[in-house]
Amino acid sequence: MPQRDGWFALGTFATEGGDEFAGLVAGDRVRPLDDEILSGRPVTVRGLLEEWDAVLPVLSELAGTAGDEDEWLELSALRVLPPLKPRQIIQAGANYRAHLYEMASAKFESEGMSEDQAAEAARKEIQRMAEGRPFLFIGLPAAMCGPYDDVVLPQGASRPDWEVELTAVIGRPARHVPVEEALDHVAAYTVCNDISARDWQFSPEHRALGGDWLRAKNQPTFLPTGPFIVPAHVLGDPAGLRLTMSLNGKVMQDDTPGDMVHDVARLVAEASASVPLFPGDLILTGSPRGNGGHWNRFLRSGDVIEAAIDGIGAQRNRCVTA
Repeated sequence: MPQRDGWFALGTFATEGGDEFAGLVAGDRVRPLDDEILSGRPVTVRGLLEEWDAVLPVLSELAGTAGDEDEWLELSALRVLPPLKPRQIIQAGANYRAHLYEMASAKFESEGMSEDQAAEAARKEIQRMAEGRPFLFIGLPAAMCGPYDDVVLPQGASRPDWEVELTAVIGRPARHVPVEEALDHVAAYTVCNDISARDWQFSPEHRALGGDWLRAKNQPTFLPTGPFIVPAHVLGDPAGLRLTMSLNGKVMQDDTPGDMVHDVARLVAEASASVPLFPGDLILTGSPRGNGGHWNRFLRSGDVIEAAIDGIGAQRNRCVTA
């Protein structure tokens, strides 16, 4: 994936048979980060985020030495793990206009409206949602896996689905943060694929209660994350970044965060109004249209899924059966 000038990132890696370590990524090389960066404390990506204002200039300077020092390793020789271990994962649902329009118009047509009536009702529904609060729910770190790990499809789930999502990484504690200041608390961005068992999420026994989001979305390996976190200042405004999700080489989702109903700042502000946010927490910002329901195609054993965001990186996961 092409990288812009001054690009660098952070991630967590392991050598073959070795321990995991936090590393600085520049181009196709990785520099293991030693204790000196955190004044003698063991270095983790979350630990770096806890000292973000102090370490960011140091990381930027180190990134410029990628071709000069022996400490740098070849990325291709390393196992890429989830880039960090968050305390909390907060996720936004139904947050892209085209996706909402697709869902709402189909719902209204199923209730007997004409195509034109359903389209107008869908537009009004989107406007109503834009004027209200975003829909946020909780994910579990236990669902995370690496960007190149196998995704395990559990027995009994017949409709596993994909959702590529731009993910904000918190760098400063946040509580009751106004929208105007919310992006000051975002240190970086990463890629997540929020895999969901739709038949479990909206099963008849739980539909009246709003669905079973725990079981449907938090199976082990259902949240491929990474490959890296890229500092927010390196990416600039994320609204124009291209998100894609491919299934066996065919593009199923393709959009930009500019189509969000609630932007990153609004989501961070709203999340901080509900819970304290800590460095390393992840805020998933929702997924564009093009899910399995749209294509009438869900994940099967042997499928290869690739979730990518320009400027951040790409995942490649093979689906296997439990």
